[in-house]
Amino acid sequence: MKIASIQSSASFGRALTTPEKKEYEKTLNDARKQLGIDKTTATVFDFSVPTAKNDTGIGTSFSTDAQKMAGLLKTMCGVNSIQLQPQGEISNYVRSPYSGTGFSLGMHIIDLTKLQGESYGKLLTPADMKSDYMQRTTDHDNVKYDNVFAPDGQKAMLRKAYARFQKLDETSPMKKDFDKFKKDNAYWVERDALFEAAAIANGSGDMRNWSQRDQNIFATKQGDQERIAQLKYVKDEAGNNVVDFEQFVQFIADKQQKESKAEFNKQGIDIYGDCQIGFSQKDFWAHKSAFYPTYEFGCELDSGKFSCWSPAINFEELNGEAGELLYNKFDTFFKRYDGVRIDAAWQLINPLICEPWTNKGQSVFDNNGNKLGHKLIHQPRVPNGGRKIIKDIVLKAADKNKVAHDKIFLELLGGNSYDSLDAVKGLGTTLIHITRYGGDNWGRVKYYESRGDNKYQNMKPGEYTIGPGTHDDYSLMEQVENGRERSGYLAYDLHLNPAELSSSPAKLSEAVYAELFTTKNQFATLPDLFGSRRRINVPNTTDGNWSYRAPRDYEKQYHENLAKGRGLNTADALAKALKAKQFGRPSTLTHKLEHFANILKQQGPMTTEEADRTILNA
Repeated sequence: MKIASIQSSASFGRALTTPEKKEYEKTLNDARKQLGIDKTTATVFDFSVPTAKNDTGIGTSFSTDAQKMAGLLKTMCGVNSIQLQPQGEISNYVRSPYSGTGFSLGMHIIDLTKLQGESYGKLLTPADMKSDYMQRTTDHDNVKYDNVFAPDGQKAMLRKAYARFQKLDETSPMKKDFDKFKKDNAYWVERDALFEAAAIANGSGDMRNWSQRDQNIFATKQGDQERIAQLKYVKDEAGNNVVDFEQFVQFIADKQQKESKAEFNKQGIDIYGDCQIGFSQKDFWAHKSAFYPTYEFGCELDSGKFSCWSPAINFEELNGEAGELLYNKFDTFFKRYDGVRIDAAWQLINPLICEPWTNKGQSVFDNNGNKLGHKLIHQPRVPNGGRKIIKDIVLKAADKNKVAHDKIFLELLGGNSYDSLDAVKGLGTTLIHITRYGGDNWGRVKYYESRGDNKYQNMKPGEYTIGPGTHDDYSLMEQVENGRERSGYLAYDLHLNPAELSSSPAKLSEAVYAELFTTKNQFATLPDLFGSRRRINVPNTTDGNWSYRAPRDYEKQYHENLAKGRGLNTADALAKALKAKQFGRPSTLTHKLEHFANILKQQGPMTTEEADRTILNA
């Protein structure tokens, strides 16, 4: 059944004053304790973070703007963890973060403004901040990849910083820290830098166009030492030593990643990294002996064809190079983050391996840019019933870095997920679920926690986290506007009016959020939290994806959308969740929550600053 769209409202959501916020936070915390809520997670892509000034066209979690936005998410939405989606290197041609590098951080998310500081040796100046690159962006709601990767863009600015870095005294703290960084990350950082040197030496960023020798420098574990020595002297068009410059970029990115994580932690927010299961061309080249020569990880398309999307590790080498690669990858993630989400984790348990099709030596693609292939008849099997990698590699790396197992989120959605569930039972990891497909017999909190024979049932609240959808799904606004309602079971589970839910997308959206708070862990994407209809990614398409940015006036828009029934009105969601636990009966706490929920729907000032000025001084 198609239901009416959420209509614009003439009223605007009123922001809370500073004193109201303090009482609001206390009330939310009381409700969370009573409901037994633990982790409330916002899933955020770096590129989605707004930038107040010196906007290059892309956001970064390394910025002070990210810290400010996190403050609003924590206060208003109860967010105490942020899952940062993959932060690896991308290009203007391969923009998906899930196709990025597994070790190297992307230079596009380095916050250039911080390089003006004393702790960075003043590698950039205020005059550098006035460059065309830093001033060109005028549309702040969409990522501007063309600007970031322009000839005078991010890399050009970092070359300026590198030139000044080279002039620093060798005994300076920055130089000493750089040397330590290279030693601590010796497994991957030089190899990743050598890839860029080989690209320049061969005149192409695509290794398939290189000489056979350069394509296979690391076809053995020890590598072609003679050729490696030659590549260490390659210079770029600016005259920089390529290997040293690329390692410098990683040093800066690593420094900012650590600093930003510390700042998030000060706010009481854990930071989770998203460890994509795929590998980039750079990863494949730098650790080639760990991969199948031609086979790739894949998935089945709706058409019944198979898409090949990443080099596949050689599962026959788990006791050798492949196991070493995986361990070092997860060890790096557990060093960087408080916890980790493992993308398509079923590929490590019950993999789906494909062989790409070729036509006259070239890969075959469909109209949406999917590389096509066929599924291998004899699929590799991971030892120990699929537990080998999760237990002996992932959890071993987590234990080394003192990361609790319940901070490891396994995405077992799609693919061979169902057949992979037995392998992770009893390991203490957290599974990811979504309510997008919710119905009477599927996708609801009470379904997962009910007694039954299905592998997805008999789950304890802390064993999973649940949200309305992932970055690959319809936004929540699209779900409720297009009749993807769950009005029947939501009305029953939450003791709400089914007719009201089925006829009001706004009420249905509120109910979807309320259900999430009836269990221990919940998550939502940034657009959903802010009430945006925009999607982050449309799978199997290439145009318009990975471009959502939160608006600069996100606080104002957040409050405007609350009045329209969009976004997370946390007080309303917690009140409904508490009533559901109390069989529909109100309490003193639910009355307090409803009081704040109603304030947020009133007409009035849309930021706390405006509320303080107009209400407290009235």
